[in-house]
Amino acid sequence: MTPLLLALDYPGRREEARVRDLRLEDAGFDVRYLLAPPFVRQLTAPAYAAELVARYGPFEPPPAAVLAYCMAAPIAQEVAGLCGAESEPVPLLVFDGEPATPSAIEEQYRASVDQFRAQFGVADLADRRLPFDRRALSSSPGECVERMRRCLVELGVTALRQDADPDEEFEDLEQTAGQVADFYVAWLVHLVAAHNASWPPWRGEVLHIASRDNGWTCDWPGARATAVRRVEADRDELLSHPDVRDLVLAFLGRAPAAAPGAERGAPA
Repeated sequence: MTPLLLALDYPGRREEARVRDLRLEDAGFDVRYLLAPPFVRQLTAPAYAAELVARYGPFEPPPAAVLAYCMAAPIAQEVAGLCGAESEPVPLLVFDGEPATPSAIEEQYRASVDQFRAQFGVADLADRRLPFDRRALSSSPGECVERMRRCLVELGVTALRQDADPDEEFEDLEQTAGQVADFYVAWLVHLVAAHNASWPPWRGEVLHIASRDNGWTCDWPGARATAVRRVEADRDELLSHPDVRDLVLAFLGRAPAAAPGAERGAPA
């Protein structure tokens, strides 16, 4: 039976290489990419992961590993915990894995405002700060997401009014802006869910493959063992670097374990 891999790699607009660039299908794996439209709208990592597993599962036999890029890693850990038995936990393979911090969410919200503004041709007058207190990301995540969406929609409506027919209804403008805003909101929801992670102790093994500047190479929370491999590549090139594919195949038992970089938990 073809071994199954589950991959969490958000398919947004970005310059970085993707998990697909590892070409693991060519090595005899069935790779299923779980992050795809329509995107999950759950606001905690356990709930987000549970909906993914319910949507794409059940997985028989259990996956050989769960793979995740960047801030999808906390959700991937929840998926791994749901898919394996206690006696045979599913391994987790992360690439520049890290938590979704409030600072990271604010940075991505600002980037979303900038892209939204450019898409609608709005002057750079938008307030790019988070429209809520960072602590609310855990206590009131739904309200946080709604406020971010509202700010984007208002920005879009302002732009559309400039060229709209005088007779065009406000509701029509709001609907058009909302449809565009939801593209960005889906990504922000993903980050909020990753922020609200439980880091379950599922006792699996973790291989963390890190680019040269990645700074989060500690022991992975909840893992039985963590191995860190530092690759001399920029973040954008990490998943297309040939050493990374070799490391992944070695971890999955498909290639010799000739691995560059640091051992478990040693920051380089």
